[in-house]
Amino acid sequence: MITLPNSAVAHWFSGKPGAATLVVLPALGVDARYYQRFAEVAQAQGFHVLTLDYRGQGDSPLALSRATRFGYADLITGDLTEAIAWVRERETGPLILVGHSLGGQLTAGLESLTPGQFDGLVLVAAGTPHWRAFNGRARMVPLVLPTVFAGVARVQGVFDGRRFGFGRQSAKLIGDWARMTRTGWWSREPRLALNRDFPLLAISFDGDTLAPASSVDALARLFEGAAPTRVHFGEPAGHTAWLKRPDTVTEAIARWIPSFASPTSPASLATPQPELPNQPRQ
Repeated sequence: MITLPNSAVAHWFSGKPGAATLVVLPALGVDARYYQRFAEVAQAQGFHVLTLDYRGQGDSPLALSRATRFGYADLITGDLTEAIAWVRERETGPLILVGHSLGGQLTAGLESLTPGQFDGLVLVAAGTPHWRAFNGRARMVPLVLPTVFAGVARVQGVFDGRRFGFGRQSAKLIGDWARMTRTGWWSREPRLALNRDFPLLAISFDGDTLAPASSVDALARLFEGAAPTRVHFGEPAGHTAWLKRPDTVTEAIARWIPSFASPTSPASLATPQPELPNQPRQ
């Protein structure tokens, strides 16, 4: 266990020399321990893996209170960049971010604020929470609930979302999340063009109401310059079931990485790889 300067905590699983490193960025309120099975399966395939507890989560020594104020930008410029720097000092192979849900949203902010920090990106059940990326009645959930949560958090000073599976969170973080659900971006500052060319693997699952395929597509499209590979799996269904059955994801990553890590070994996913659909109508 490695405690980083801003109270985030990293857990390291060492793989084969020179192998790619997968830096796992968790969903909102999901501790790093829930990604241990994924890390062990990926490690057995030769990857180095770093799983992260954001400040105030899991094994982090920071206890959240009304005085604790951090949001997306703080996690991006602190927790994420510190974890990446730790890996870069020790490993020379490709560095791949694996963003789950909130973790995927943070990667967009990272690329906007400090582009070029990673070599490839995997979005796993990670979509934009923007209400326009959802279909039909499902739009009402991101349009209403996060704004309610943000209001409660402002009054209480922190957000206790444990009954919803979101953990105990900084009020500012919940406010940023709610802004992204309303406007499509977490900051009041305009989003910069994310036009760097890098490989991107976007994975969605049946039955995922928090990150349906349309939401994953919309987040992937924010990375305008990326070279996307898009896959969708029927099983394991839902938003978090892949954490208990990670082989589907680790095998997809193992087949995708050679497409850019080794020019002589093109990727060959068994699942069809459709182009990203057009931007949903505004």
